[in-house]
Amino acid sequence: MLREIIIPRNESYSIDIPKEYINQKVEILVFSLPDSSKNINKKTKQDILEQTAGLLSLKKIDPIVWQKCLRDEYER
Repeated sequence: MLREIIIPRNESYSIDIPKEYINQKVEILVFSLPDSSKNINKKTKQDILEQTAGLLSLKKIDPIVWQKCLRDEYER
């Protein structure tokens, strides 16, 4: 896999295709990435808590049993 993050300075950009990809289907994507220097959509602990509160309430799951099952799987 080839991945490169750049900041283009004009409308054209040339890429070199690795030899092992010649005569194969490849996908080339171009999309904008959020600026990491800005804290766009930075979620606080409170935001995450509000979005996940009651997540299991619609399912008939006992949270204590579910948690024990997860821990048992981890300890294997």
